[in-house]
Amino acid sequence: MRLKIRASMTLILCLLAGNAGAQFLKYTPPGGPEEVPESRKEAIEREVEEARFHLGPVRVAPWATLRDIAYVRNVFSSGPELPNDLTATVGAGFRSYLRNGPKATWTFQVLPEYVWWQDQSDRRQLNGRYLLGFYGYFNRLTLEVKAGREQQQQIITPEVPVPVSSRTDGGEILTEVELSRALFAFAAASINQQDNLVEELVDPRTGDLDLLDREERVTRAGLRWRPRKEWSVALGAERSQVEFDRGTVDRSNSGTSPMAEVRFTSRRLRFHANVADRSLEARSGAAFVPYDKLTGDAGFTLGSDRLSATLYANRSLVYSLSSSYAYLDDERLGVALTLGFGRRSQARLFAENGTNTYTAFEAGTPRRQDDVSSYGGSVTFILRRNLSVGLQALRSKFDSDLPGGDRSYTAVGTTINLLGGR
Repeated sequence: MRLKIRASMTLILCLLAGNAGAQFLKYTPPGGPEEVPESRKEAIEREVEEARFHLGPVRVAPWATLRDIAYVRNVFSSGPELPNDLTATVGAGFRSYLRNGPKATWTFQVLPEYVWWQDQSDRRQLNGRYLLGFYGYFNRLTLEVKAGREQQQQIITPEVPVPVSSRTDGGEILTEVELSRALFAFAAASINQQDNLVEELVDPRTGDLDLLDREERVTRAGLRWRPRKEWSVALGAERSQVEFDRGTVDRSNSGTSPMAEVRFTSRRLRFHANVADRSLEARSGAAFVPYDKLTGDAGFTLGSDRLSATLYANRSLVYSLSSSYAYLDDERLGVALTLGFGRRSQARLFAENGTNTYTAFEAGTPRRQDDVSSYGGSVTFILRRNLSVGLQALRSKFDSDLPGGDRSYTAVGTTINLLGGR
């Protein structure tokens, strides 16, 4: 079974190829790729048009949400059990937009939110997203710049499937120059500091998550071929530098990786793939084990708005919490089914299987591989223009060949978007 999953996933990743602006190595929750039906330019134009209030030249869109109202259950095969608990996140703020001529827009968003837990009061946290951005779409030049803080509750690593608050401070800049009607040159650079806010938590399992705090510097450059609106193919290279600033085991690394991207979108067929041929080495004095593999994700969708099916696969490197292992390969193969009920409701179901394969620092360390299965779904109802309700459920199970490594995660909840919750 493991061999079939790995062979199928590798075949998909090799047949399809990788996003010039994709997020650098980070654990993503189960469920497959998110739908991105519009470009960033189209999204900005839509948001400006939908902004409800005008303060002189500034357009303001209020935002309010009550989300992730969920019952969460964690089960570990050894050690003290985490309590089953209720959690919810409530937020209210605004997004603002300032047009600087017909081709440039400044954006500013203040979206604070409070995370509440019924029994685990130490997990209650004031989070939020605070960003300043500039988006310029000129005749032959695209320039996108943003900087700020994003602090949200999420699962950081599959080793400890427990939601905690994590903060990312940083910024990125992306430029694209039109060389001809179909050929573009792009370059991007980002710097981010990730901090997992677990110092005040009493849970011994999550207390070590701050060992994954790190600074990431990533630069990318390449060429993009876009002969038609439906097609986009990009080839380039990426340079990364990662610095860990906590713990006795230093996983700092750097490397240069060729990368590729392919995207196609039509009325009934969509596919995308983001691939990087990673070659990472330990930085001076670090204990990182060299990594030479393909990472990325791919998805193939067939169908219409009423009914569509998606086959997806991904492989990513996830840094390990253990002092015995440097990292793990998170490999998944899944399928998702989307059902549309008119224009105001939609359901999505998914199921996926995969493996977490750990790489040890030293020979002789016990082999570790976890079989992972996840399934879940969501239903969304759009009641009015600024009111939608969603129901979600997720179940993940980890079967480890390391004694005491079995665990599971279950969450069932709802989300209510009141304003600007698209």
